[in-house]
Amino acid sequence: MFNIQFLKSNFKYLVFGFLMTFCSSFGQTFFLGIFNPYIREDLNLSHSEFGGIYSAATLVSSISIIWIGKKIDDFKLKHFASFVCISLFLASLFMSKLSGYIHLLFAIFFLRLFGQGLMSHTSSTAMARFFTVNRGKALGISWLGLSFGEGLLPGLIIFLLSFLLWKQVWIYVACFLIFVIFPLILFLLKNFQDHSSEPTTINAISNIKNWKRSEVLKDMKFYFLLPAVLCPAFLITGIFINQSIIFESKNWSSSLIAPSFTTYAVVSVISLQVSGYLIDKFTAIKILPYYLVPLILGFFVSTYYSFHYSPILFFALIAITSGTSNVLLTSTWSEIYGTKYLGAIRSVTVSFMVFSTSLAPFLFGHLIDLQFKMDQILLFMGVYAVLTNLLFLFKIKSYKPINIS
Repeated sequence: MFNIQFLKSNFKYLVFGFLMTFCSSFGQTFFLGIFNPYIREDLNLSHSEFGGIYSAATLVSSISIIWIGKKIDDFKLKHFASFVCISLFLASLFMSKLSGYIHLLFAIFFLRLFGQGLMSHTSSTAMARFFTVNRGKALGISWLGLSFGEGLLPGLIIFLLSFLLWKQVWIYVACFLIFVIFPLILFLLKNFQDHSSEPTTINAISNIKNWKRSEVLKDMKFYFLLPAVLCPAFLITGIFINQSIIFESKNWSSSLIAPSFTTYAVVSVISLQVSGYLIDKFTAIKILPYYLVPLILGFFVSTYYSFHYSPILFFALIAITSGTSNVLLTSTWSEIYGTKYLGAIRSVTVSFMVFSTSLAPFLFGHLIDLQFKMDQILLFMGVYAVLTNLLFLFKIKSYKPINIS
């Protein structure tokens, strides 16, 4: 799927992308959730109080990304990446000194903004802008960083918490960022030329119109596609946050929770690489109509069919869409709207995505409180995914680049 020459000639840049998405882990829900009980105990917070602070901080960070995320178009990549890394370092130190409710609100805001938001935004924007022929492969490799973080960090942090205070762990995170990641960023981007691109004899991509963000926001087809873009993150967040309730309601064995998540992680990694290869071979626009199909099948299979390994199949199907979306969506914006203003365009979609994931726990929790059965909720999810797919298919013929020569 990869040729050795591609990996050798772009090794430093691919490692940079990998490290940035890996470090986005420090602002992801799976990582921050590990510290949930320790924070609540220290501050005497209830579950709902912690959840309210977390959601509020996430919402504000989603708005901030719109403005800060576009700055990647205006500054040298090395400088912007350094700014994000140093900011996440300071946010980690800030978390290690946690002292009260307001402090927690700002700490989570900074970690979500510079971790989950801008670390992954920097990586994806940089990969999509530099690579043309191998854009899908490059994005697939860079997003392995998050998969690596999801697989490594929970076990490592739980191990560290067995002999360290939770605040001390955040000091270690800060030291890792400033003494390991920051020097690596400077080294890996030392000779990188901004506005350069992957050497290739194919120049069709460079001849398309580069849309400004203001133009994209006036483009009707953008809004027909947006619900489908937000769909996987929104629905999968709702699944993960209510995993125990889903397993109990569906009479799925709790012993299958761990294998289901392991399956999800493995299939996500595979789908990253396969989708990257397919995008480079066929283009993202041609793959786009099919990327929600596994997710839709997962919801309908889990609703209407039940057997012992149902949850494993369910998690495998949603993982295919989840992994594919990480590579596909950035490639899609690049193909339709060009890469010159990709940071500004992508910052809007990242903002909407973070916003949607902050709403998911509230919305699906509300449906559960209203006594909806889990089969009904899963069916609603499946119908929503179908409708978002049909919505952009209505405009599918317009999703093509505008050539300027």
